[in-house]
This record gives sequence, structure tokens and C-alpha cells, in this order.
Amino acid sequence: MKRIKLSKFFSFIRSYFLSGLAIFIPFIITIYLIVEITKWLNTFVDFTPARFIKIPDFVDPYISDFLIFFLAVIFFILFLTLIGLATKNLLGKLLLNAGEKTISKIPLANTIFSTMKQVSKIIFSDGPKNQKAVMVEYPRKGSYTIGFATQDIKNDKLTKIPVFIPTSPNPTSGFLIFLEKDQIKELDISPDDAFRLIVSGGLSINEEENIKKYQF
Repeated sequence: MKRIKLSKFFSFIRSYFLSGLAIFIPFIITIYLIVEITKWLNTFVDFTPARFIKIPDFVDPYISDFLIFFLAVIFFILFLTLIGLATKNLLGKLLLNAGEKTISKIPLANTIFSTMKQVSKIIFSDGPKNQKAVMVEYPRKGSYTIGFATQDIKNDKLTKIPVFIPTSPNPTSGFLIFLEKDQIKELDISPDDAFRLIVSGGLSINEEENIKKYQF
């Protein structure tokens, strides 16, 4: 009897410990990343006009540091916005191409830059998250995978549609396949939902509100 009770007790502890861990880890990782990113951004204060701002001595030091950091972040956002605007004109594009060509000649820097450029495009720009979520029969008959049609499926000028198939759970890599239009099934879910499904390795289906959404 004692062994049975101990077994149930340890089973109870294990079950709820794992449940608590599943809830705890995302919060801790999120908080950690926010703190680290904040520390990283704080290093840019000395490179922005915020360093010339003088806060009165009667202001609490913590408030003073926060105000300077806040202003530095604003300047940093404006700086990145100006870079984005600059790359839209001819001169900016020429400078950008010159910079990329220079980095491409440096062996290690070329690899790092190419990887980071692909990741940035996927996350912040015109990556597969902004395309139409589709389902295709791949890699064999009877098995299906989710991808992103990078061109309009109804485009009459194309005989085959390019579909990007991201890998799971790391969607920053993947491969491109070209399929006949009748081999592509458009999904009635947003690209963000499809992206979340890929990153989670299918675990997001377990959430109660998502079960009906993923009835393909």
C-alpha cells in the first residue's frame, strides 16, 4: 500500500512539475531576452544625441537614467527608419550594394552576414510570413506539409507556382519547390498561424481554440 501511495505521490509531483515548468520557462526566457536586449540597447546611449542631454540634479538617478535610455531608443528607432528610407532611393541602393559586396569578400563575415540577412528578411520584411499559407503533398503521396506560396496562385503568367517549405522548428531554413496549381491547396488560416504551427512542431494544435482552425 505504501509503495502504491508513494508511486501516486511521485506521479502527481512529476505531472504538475512538468506542467509548471511548461508555463514557467516561456516567461523566464521572455524576461531574460527583454533584459538582455535592454542592456544591449543601453550601450547605444553614448552613440546618440541623448548623451548631451543634461537632467537636473534633483531628479532621481533611476528616473534620469530611464529618461536618457528612452530618448536613446527613440533616436535609435529614427536612425533605423532613416536607413530604411535611404535604401529606397538610387543612392541608398548603390551604397547598400557596395557595402554587401565589400562584406562578401571577407570569408567569415560573408557567411554570418548572409545568414543574418535571410533571418531578418523572414522576421521583419518580405519573408514567407507575409505570403499565402498553403498545403502541398510532400515529400511522398499521402503525406502533407505546410508551406508559403511566394507568388499569387491565380497568376495566369506562371505555369508552376514557387512554394517555400520551411523546416520545423527552425523556419529560417527550408527549400523551394515548384508545383502545378492544382497540387496546391490554399489554407484558411493566416500566415502567422501557419508560422506558429511550424515553429511549435505541431504542438499549437493542442490548444483548445486552435483545434477547429486546423481542420484541413
